[in-house]
Amino acid sequence: MTGVPEVTPGFFRAIAVDLDGTLASHDRVEAETLAAVHDAMARGLQVVVVTGRTLEDLDSTYPGLRDELSAVVAENGAVLASPLGVRELAGPVDPAIGAVLDARGVKWSAGRVLLACHGADEPVVAATIRELGLDYELVRNRQALMVLPPGVTKATGLLELLGELGLSPHNAIAIGDAENDHTMLAACELGVAVGDAVEALRTRADLVLDFPNGDGIARFLRGGLLRDEERRPPGHWRIELGTDVDGQPVCLPASQLNLIVSGDAGVGKSYLAGLIAEQLALKHYSVVVIDPEGDYVGLDRLHGVTVVDAGRIECSGDLLALLLQEGSSIVIDLSGVDGESQASLIACLPAEIAAERERRGLPHWVLIDEAHRPVRPSGVLEALDPSSKGYLLVTYRPGELAPDVVASTDAVLALGTVHPDAALVDITAAVAGVPRAKAARLLAGAAGRAFLAWRDRPGQVTVFTPGQRITAHHRHDHKYAVGRLAPDRRFYFRESPDQLSGYTAGSLAELEAVLATCARSVLRHHCPLHDVSHWVRDIFGYRDLASRLREVESTVESDSPAAVVEGARAKLIAALHCSTC
Repeated sequence: MTGVPEVTPGFFRAIAVDLDGTLASHDRVEAETLAAVHDAMARGLQVVVVTGRTLEDLDSTYPGLRDELSAVVAENGAVLASPLGVRELAGPVDPAIGAVLDARGVKWSAGRVLLACHGADEPVVAATIRELGLDYELVRNRQALMVLPPGVTKATGLLELLGELGLSPHNAIAIGDAENDHTMLAACELGVAVGDAVEALRTRADLVLDFPNGDGIARFLRGGLLRDEERRPPGHWRIELGTDVDGQPVCLPASQLNLIVSGDAGVGKSYLAGLIAEQLALKHYSVVVIDPEGDYVGLDRLHGVTVVDAGRIECSGDLLALLLQEGSSIVIDLSGVDGESQASLIACLPAEIAAERERRGLPHWVLIDEAHRPVRPSGVLEALDPSSKGYLLVTYRPGELAPDVVASTDAVLALGTVHPDAALVDITAAVAGVPRAKAARLLAGAAGRAFLAWRDRPGQVTVFTPGQRITAHHRHDHKYAVGRLAPDRRFYFRESPDQLSGYTAGSLAELEAVLATCARSVLRHHCPLHDVSHWVRDIFGYRDLASRLREVESTVESDSPAAVVEGARAKLIAALHCSTC
């Protein structure tokens, strides 16, 4: 067995390959195939053979092969041979079965765990197990038949090995040719069938190679996918966004994409992003959620999701390493800290995310809410590399995203609104490859509808209704309750350009309360400048509410009489009250 590679691979970290009929043909591994294995391992990939053979049979038929590989999963998942040694993952099949088969003239052999015989003897073997009152599974491998303990498959053995190596199956590719390879292909991020695989495996694989056995393996190992020169999102790991107008599911691949979720405030952006995040977590993808406003804390109801209060942590250089394990996710709740503390913590995350992705391939996804703040060109998260994929950005101001972020976006999920943001229309049209006028007409839809623009389906914008979440959605409570906004984002009331009134607002409820009691001079100062509507729009993203407030502000001048000022005050309060009740 080889040691841990020192070179850093790309997204995929492990290749699990069946032996007979896949890596090998007629009990032989060609020199060119083995050379391709060595090249892949030199690039940092773990190459593992997963076989139905026993270790003893493997060593007899392929002398020295074990030493050329990262590890071996033998006996169809029942035995593991790794740098840590050899161990059985299940107890041996009851020897009583072999005794009865001997009496019935059936030839068989035993490994450390399994019992193997010819596939033609399946009826006799099945009857023997029933008569003995035992519980075992029969697994076909072309002409061979294996008797295994319940639940033991190539997938279970491979998952045990990946855990030992500190790797996620979502960073692994499985390649096979026969019936007993189905579970292995399903467990990994990509399932690949060689060119001459059985038809059922070819049908269910994410990718079918153009060539059979070792020739196909050698070409694949040296191809662009394992060099991060091309992307192939999985077909069998998918996110279900909701249903279209015909009631059919609307889905996206669950990895190797960049997504933007956008729309006006209050139309369901964080709800939809949370729907995606919970599905990823349930499928054991590793997700880091950067949550400025506490919208995603309800995800902690899911197994493997931890909410971290940003006020209790510091950047340590290994924050994510301490929190992220294979298949786990974290929500970094920034809602309880001020703007300076938020910026300080967020500033350390790009380096930590990059380090963890380089070391272990985790996290698979980074969800950033209020993404216009940290990801804009002058923002503190500009160090993130969108070309590495796996970013889900949520924003009501898509025009402030960095150009390289927009260019790397694979799909836009836009929420319907009466007056869609011009930048969102532009991005949706560009990603979908449709005329801007068509995108604008679609996005100006009723609330509750969403739109999928996906580069893989040019010329289409799919209308859908978001699906139901299973975790609670915590929506911006601080906008209405006592304000938790950082000092640099609060509203400061002034009586004149040079004179503060002494009052501030950190929420819409506080804004309403101060407007009800402030001096008329405060309104005469702020209304002509449209300060209130600008603040509501820029801080909370409520464009419709801001538009109504602006209409009222426009009725007040710096020398307006008391009756006009008081009339405007009443209308401002009424508009705000309707938005918070």
